[in-house]
Order: sequence, then structure tokens, then C-alpha cells
Amino acid sequence: MKSLVRVAACGLAGLVLGACGIPTSHDARSVSDHRVPFHLLSPTIPSTTTTTQPAAAFVSEPIFLADSSNVVEVRRDVVVPAGLIDVLKALFAGPTTAETTQGLTTALPSEVKVLDTTTQGTRVTLDLSQSFGQITGEAEVTAVAQIVLTTTSQPGISEVLFSIGGHSISVPTPSGVTTALPVSAADYRPLVRP
Repeated sequence: MKSLVRVAACGLAGLVLGACGIPTSHDARSVSDHRVPFHLLSPTIPSTTTTTQPAAAFVSEPIFLADSSNVVEVRRDVVVPAGLIDVLKALFAGPTTAETTQGLTTALPSEVKVLDTTTQGTRVTLDLSQSFGQITGEAEVTAVAQIVLTTTSQPGISEVLFSIGGHSISVPTPSGVTTALPVSAADYRPLVRP
């Protein structure tokens, strides 16, 4: 008799415990929110993984700085993909402290900015800020040389035209001629320090 009572008690306990859970069914049906555990209703999924930004990739690009009456090629690390404007920004930033102690300077004031670039074939037109037009004398030839040599070091560019605020301008060459025609690296190569 005791065995029968135990079996009956266990069976009754099993029925009571089974009634406490979410009933199962072979068909899909909706369950009210109050019957779903709270953490399952959370709109965010907890994660134990961490994400990190990929390291920036750099490429070494040539720029030209001034050295008394010459221009000198140096290298700058520019974030990939290095476009012409990025390379020119590195040029306009001027020499590093180490380069300054080696006697390198720039004829380009820090206020000079590239407003726009237009490429037609292998020719690029650089539209520069008004401060570029304030460079005079020998500094103007050096500044133009720095820009032309840096620009034509980029793949696919062999000629440069200049404008300020959208208006074409003439630029000086080392030979003393001022021209509104496209200029190339060959025009300023005599200024490059051997």
C-alpha cells in the first residue's frame, strides 16, 4: 500500500510540475510576453566578442621641399588610398622637425589649400586658395616647382595647370618665363638637388 501511495504521490507531483512550464505543441502559436523569460525579450543580443578597428594602412609618397635654391625629394606616409589631394596636403604641411634641422624648408605658406582638382587625361588643373597668389619672387618659382614635382610624381599625371578661385593663372618657370600653358616636371627638374 505504501508503494502505491508513493507512486501516486510521484505521479501527482509530476503533473503539478509539468503544468508550471510552457505547454508544448506540434503547431506554432504565439505566447504572451509575460510568459516569456525577460532576457529573451531584450532587443540586444549580448556578445562576448570584441571588435577593433583595422589598423590604418599607409603608403610612402614623394613630396618636394626646399633647400636654399633647390628642391629636394622626401617621402611622406599617406593613408591608403592616397589621392592627389592627400599627397598635396602632406606637401602643404611642410617639413618635419627632423627635416628642418637638416635645413629643409618650404616656399608654400601653411594657408595654401587645394580647393579642387580637375583631371583631363594626363593633365591636372589645381585650383588653389588665394594665399597661393601672395607668393612672390624666387619663392614663387620654388613653390610652383614643389607643387609640380609632387603632383607629377603621382601615377598618370604629367602636366599641371594652375588656377586660383576658379580663374586660370600664369606661373613662373626657372628659365624666367611666365606661362599659362601646362607645365611639367621637366620644366622644374633643373631645380632638383642632385
